[in-house]
Formats: sequence, C-alpha cells, structure tokens
Amino acid sequence: MRHRSGSAFIELAIAIPLLVLLAIGVAEFGRLYRISIALSNAVKAGAQYGAQDAAYANDAAGIALAVRTDASPITIDTVTSGRFCRCPDGSVPACNGTCAGYGPPEVFVRVRARTTQSFILRYPGLPPSVSVIDTAVMRIQ
Repeated sequence: MRHRSGSAFIELAIAIPLLVLLAIGVAEFGRLYRISIALSNAVKAGAQYGAQDAAYANDAAGIALAVRTDASPITIDTVTSGRFCRCPDGSVPACNGTCAGYGPPEVFVRVRARTTQSFILRYPGLPPSVSVIDTAVMRIQ
C-alpha cells in the first residue's frame, strides 16, 4: 500500500506544474482576447468620432484622443486615420469629384490602431510580445 501512495504523490508532483502552465496559458489567451476586444471597440469609437462630419474626419488628433480614451487603461502604440472616397460602383474618385450616374462620392473615415502586449511568461517558439492591430471604417454622415 505504501508503494502506491508514494507513486500517487510523484504523479501529483509531476502533474501540478503542467496544470499550472496550462492555467497560465489560458489566462494569457484570455488577456490577449480582452485586449483585442478593447482595441476593436476603441477604433470603432475613433471612427464614430471621425464620421460625424468632414471636419471631424480630418481631425487626426481628435480621432487619436477618442481611441486612446476609449481603450484606457490599455496603452495604444499608434493610431492612424484617414479619409477616402468611393463610388457605389466600386470606383475610387477624388473626394471633390463625382461618380458617373451617381453624383458625389461616398466619403469614409478609416481608423487603425496598434498595441503591443507582452506575455507573462516566455514560451518556447513564441515571441516575448505580440502586436494587436485593428481597423474600423465608417461612412461620414
């Protein structure tokens, strides 16, 4: 009987570190997933700010502030935004041009943000950090 109880203790001593590593990996994945969702919501907030009208679409500082404010407490590395135009048929005219048969083009704002997150532990074969990038596009009202 003693022999069996000793082997169970050894099995437990081997299994616990593996289970702890598995739990930390699950926590890392969950943390990265949460950051991805927060970044997605933040770029949508920036696109909503820029989509209010043409003046807001050109306000890169205001869009970046909206993204960073919505993403708090996550630190955003870069925020880029820009305005582009498109005709309903898919062609890309100048924003002050016209679409043949449609009139003025549809004007959109595109917001892209990037954050870098470090892992809690170092994993073999994985980089020490990962970049999370998201983009949102909205039509200007």
